[in-house]
Amino acid sequence: MNQGRLWMVSVFGLWIAAILQQAVSPHLSLWGAKPDFILILVAPFSLFVPRKGGSALGFAGGVLQGAIAGANLAPIAISRAVAGFVGSWSRKIELERNFIVVSATTFVVSLIAGLVWMFIAAPPGVAVYLGDTIGSAMYNGVLAIPVYMLLERVLNTRSRSGL
Repeated sequence: MNQGRLWMVSVFGLWIAAILQQAVSPHLSLWGAKPDFILILVAPFSLFVPRKGGSALGFAGGVLQGAIAGANLAPIAISRAVAGFVGSWSRKIELERNFIVVSATTFVVSLIAGLVWMFIAAPPGVAVYLGDTIGSAMYNGVLAIPVYMLLERVLNTRSRSGL
């Protein structure tokens, strides 16, 4: 895989995800769950890169997300870096990439990012936060499928399953 293309796609993808996070995500709320477009990019992208790349992409996405929202950068950046690491680490299991694997990886990565953030920066109303986190993780898992398909096409890779 061409490293220059990978870098350009990741920067452009983060830019688009940050725009969607600020402009679209608040309007797509379902019962308190909102999509997290940074994680929707980081999780499928992490299936293409080593753990360092997944962590770096997650960290950059967290810094960008925190800066745009005007929030404390550390908890968001750390939670997204952990998410990128876990997503890239899932490559070691050597499952065939398909819709179910991409959706499940995104779901798990989103849950982990939410839990890490919760333990670093405890939100008020933990029960409500956990419910929203689970809902957002499901939302992210569904929305990650078209992102994965687009990444596979743009990065010129073919999964072993023939997607």
